[in-house]
Amino acid sequence: MAVSALHRKLFRDMRQSLMQLISIVVLCSLGTLIFAGLDGCANLAMETINVYFEQNYLADFWISVPNADREALLRLRSIDGVEQACARFSMDLDTTLPGEPTINVTAYDGPMEINLPMIAQGDTLTQTDLRGCLVQDGFARAHGLEIGDRITVELQGVEFSFIIRGKVFSPEFICVTQGTYPNPQEYGYILINAKAMPSVPLTQMVVTLGAEADEEAVKKAISQALPDALIQNRRAHKSTASAINNAEMFRALTLVFPIFAYAVAALIVLTTLTRMVDHQRLQIGTLKALGYPSYRIRNHYLSYAVLPSAAGALLGVIVGHTVLPNIIWALLLGQNEYPYQIYPSISWKSWAMAALTVLMSMGICLHAYHRSARETTASLLRPKPPRAGKRIFLERIGVLWRHFNFNTKMVIRNLMRNRMRSLMSFVGILCCNALIIASFGLQDSVNLIAVTHYTKVLNYDVRANLTMQAEEGTAYNRRLQAEAVESIMEKAISARSATESRTTMLTVVETNQQMLWLGEGEVHTPILPGGVAVTAILAKTLGVKQGDTLTLHFAADDEPVEMAVSQIVYNNIQQGLYMEQQTWESMRKGAFTPTALLLKKPADTCLAELAAMEEVDRLERPAEQSRELNELMKMLSAIFVILMGIALALAAVICYNMGLMNFAEREREYATLKVLGYHRREIRHLILGENILITLAGIACSLWAGKKLTGLVLMVCGNESFVYPSRPAVSSFVIACVITFCFSLFIQMFLTRKVRTVDMVEALKSVE
Repeated sequence: MAVSALHRKLFRDMRQSLMQLISIVVLCSLGTLIFAGLDGCANLAMETINVYFEQNYLADFWISVPNADREALLRLRSIDGVEQACARFSMDLDTTLPGEPTINVTAYDGPMEINLPMIAQGDTLTQTDLRGCLVQDGFARAHGLEIGDRITVELQGVEFSFIIRGKVFSPEFICVTQGTYPNPQEYGYILINAKAMPSVPLTQMVVTLGAEADEEAVKKAISQALPDALIQNRRAHKSTASAINNAEMFRALTLVFPIFAYAVAALIVLTTLTRMVDHQRLQIGTLKALGYPSYRIRNHYLSYAVLPSAAGALLGVIVGHTVLPNIIWALLLGQNEYPYQIYPSISWKSWAMAALTVLMSMGICLHAYHRSARETTASLLRPKPPRAGKRIFLERIGVLWRHFNFNTKMVIRNLMRNRMRSLMSFVGILCCNALIIASFGLQDSVNLIAVTHYTKVLNYDVRANLTMQAEEGTAYNRRLQAEAVESIMEKAISARSATESRTTMLTVVETNQQMLWLGEGEVHTPILPGGVAVTAILAKTLGVKQGDTLTLHFAADDEPVEMAVSQIVYNNIQQGLYMEQQTWESMRKGAFTPTALLLKKPADTCLAELAAMEEVDRLERPAEQSRELNELMKMLSAIFVILMGIALALAAVICYNMGLMNFAEREREYATLKVLGYHRREIRHLILGENILITLAGIACSLWAGKKLTGLVLMVCGNESFVYPSRPAVSSFVIACVITFCFSLFIQMFLTRKVRTVDMVEALKSVE
């Protein structure tokens, strides 16, 4: 019977405090939704690639050598930890398809047991089939290719024609791109048998390791066995690194945005539950007077915390885990090619976050209850005496205080009297506006990186990629009609410090080059002679600084060179080494043979001449690459828009909840003002004035927090090859502040309509 009475009281109290309970549900759900959503994205991406890589035997190492002959394979297979090794070649060739797209031709010497392709349609390729090929599924769909059609490629004027046996997905070609953004209309891949092109030497070996193998130890053993080899692991291989970095980016985001949003929700839940329990003083005293045991009363009030927080946390976990990963996966498909998705169950971390939400609410509720329950029953049955008034700091400044009117004095005194509520409102506005600033700032930063790299770092208009038949750089400078022409030579090398090694790109530039601006802040910095320049991110990865020594290993060369790090340069998108031409020639590693030409303002006749040259592979325009990179960034921008929506939802709930609490606490004062002759509009202006002050203060203090949060998120999203500079635009700060202010103002104007519901007689009745 007693339990039934408490249940009826619980349901009645919940109906009376419905809006505050709903706010607790929403706050708890938002806090867990964003965590469970981003955690689900990370688990979805990581689980998918892990299963895909394992089932299709993705290589652990890609090893480039001058000649992958039987002796090299035997040496490789004899290394402890190497499970399988296979020789092959891989090169980009032009096709005769409409539009003349480029295609990567990967040819295996033997069975395709490593990087095993997954058949989407058609049949596998047998070792004896020298006329067949397997084609990328996305490339085939983009060009309308079907089983039995032919693909013809050109190598040094000789055509090789292959019949499509099957359409496939390959674990080593998840991100299929020749430039910045995947475009199956222009680039794809086919898999063939090496004997179909016997004139092409095998220059690559792929390796898988045993389950217990030490990757670093095996890598060192390979370097010793094959000193002229360049070794790439999954972190260095462009396609697999892109897939892994995407998954890790979501994992890193779960450590920033969700925790920040969760902290905001926790603060507001603290204020709301504390006030709700404090408002029940009389009922607690009544229940004690009626003889209810303390544990039953305590459990009754715990229901105020457990029910809404559990409902909100459960709702947030389920919705976040099911909705957000599906949205992000659709965006991931725009740049990655997966044959399937592996949907993992809700992780223990998400359930732990939900449990933490409920425990937090229970702890807050217990603290508020015990604070009241410590008093005697007689004390609880009397109204809580108001705190003794005291002069605030501004009142002591008589010259200033006398210039305030009555309404201003009342607003300031109320803010100081209810410090906790004012502080919670201030912190809530600050954090939500910081989240909105970060959402806009993140979009600014990822969009700006494309603009700055392709218009400032790359200070040229056209890049012409050359084949091995290129002439000397000075010959092109004389022939081509352009404002300026510079030659660069790019070579893949292995850079090794005392602690780390990475396969990267060495770019040799002409003396006094002007078209690569590699200084900090996209300013021109000449490459110093006598040493090697290292990009800042690569230097951090290798653990070197200016003045340290790097050992450079070149392909097909078993004599490494030690070079001093002469300077640190900056490139957010392309990490590598830079060297001046005279320094290269002093190393006696071959002539300076250009692999690309950089042209400033080339004439139309110059572009036509380049297109007609046999040694010119393709032309690249930074303006087009900038647009491609912006397409690549759309995934991140969409994520930031979702986060901004959650921040706005938090701001709305916080403003409404704090405004509702303020109105409930001051209802007696508003009734008194009505009796004194204040019009409804004047009381509304008082309420708005108080909340506008809190909102403006929160917005002002959120500017620094928003900027720092933007930098923190971009820092955790970066990786070894790509770094996002934090550069939120001034307009983003302005727009975020306007949105937050308008949100707050709209909600407060909606709440001030409750002034008309104030019953002067009821509100002014004395409890005694």
